Amino acid sequence: MRKILKIISYVLSVLVLCTLGFVGIRYFDEIRTLTSLKLVEGTNLYTMEFFSNYRFDEFLKTGASNNNEYYEFVNKIVDSSINIGVNTSRTKDACSAFTFRDKDGKRYLARNYDYATNPVMLIVTSPDNAYKSISTVNMNTLGFNAEKAPKSLDFKLFAAPYFPTDGVNEKGISVSVLQVNFSRKQKEEGKTTIGVYAVNRLVLDYADSIDKAVELIDQYNLYFDSSLQAHFFIADSKGGSALIEFVNGKTHVIKNDRKYQVASNFNNTEEEFDSDGYVYYEQYREWLTNSSTSAYDSEYSGYVRYDFMLDSLYNSSGIMSVDEAFDLLENVASPTKLQYSVVYCMSDLQAAVITDNEWDNRTTAALTRVD
Repeated sequence: MRKILKIISYVLSVLVLCTLGFVGIRYFDEIRTLTSLKLVEGTNLYTMEFFSNYRFDEFLKTGASNNNEYYEFVNKIVDSSINIGVNTSRTKDACSAFTFRDKDGKRYLARNYDYATNPVMLIVTSPDNAYKSISTVNMNTLGFNAEKAPKSLDFKLFAAPYFPTDGVNEKGISVSVLQVNFSRKQKEEGKTTIGVYAVNRLVLDYADSIDKAVELIDQYNLYFDSSLQAHFFIADSKGGSALIEFVNGKTHVIKNDRKYQVASNFNNTEEEFDSDGYVYYEQYREWLTNSSTSAYDSEYSGYVRYDFMLDSLYNSSGIMSVDEAFDLLENVASPTKLQYSVVYCMSDLQAAVITDNEWDNRTTAALTRVD
């Protein structure tokens, strides 16, 4: 009887080991991905490297016409349940971005993400048949917040590549999304529909130039939900940059005419300024002359920050060090609610990030260039 029990015990042990071995081999990349999650000490920033296939190419075949459909697709991919990450404690639209170069000619894109304090993730993705990239994710979109921190082996983390707010890919193309008052792209029959976060992922995964990014975006209908009307700021390692905007149903590409460019929370398209936008800007100039109200307490915050960045870049001829770029970001950041600031180097393929107004505590990640 003891001999039989030993045999049974041995067989069961072998079966367990075989099962574990199969699971380990079958889900090796997924396990490596989840266990790569790390919290940067003394910050609200997490890092993670994606070895697993997040199947964005599959999404592009079907698309999504609203946030519910987008989350429905993502939930199927990650085999989890993620609620739509609406940040109800947002500040006024307060994102700021600019491009610049350093004294050695290296090219950068810098941006503030002025929203409520939530965990931030810096992720490196290496998809099959697409470009590697570093991108930043507001983890509130995955259901995490100040009270609910992410942990390893949480399947929700697999959804992170679907929610980049900005990033840079191995071809030196950087993209950032900033909120504006309104955006509308005319829907065209036969085109798949995607949303704001998917546009960022599309550019990071497949664009090797600004023109290619514009071409890719034009292949899709876009939806903008009520909480995120947006334009896109795209830059390359050669000194080019462009704002991609959607006004009156049409796509507008505003390329840089200097060695730097600035973006904030209003459309720059002439069509907008030929109508209500121009009147609004004139009202802002009048307010600026006569008001003592703080920029962040006014409806003109985006214009104040835009002018401040433009003046700073003009005075420096668009040449700054990374330290000086962070100083400029600090000057236009929300004094109370800054989720993160990031400076992407399109030349060296690096990202330097700070969170929660902790300006002296930077984290850096890098990619290997592929020419």
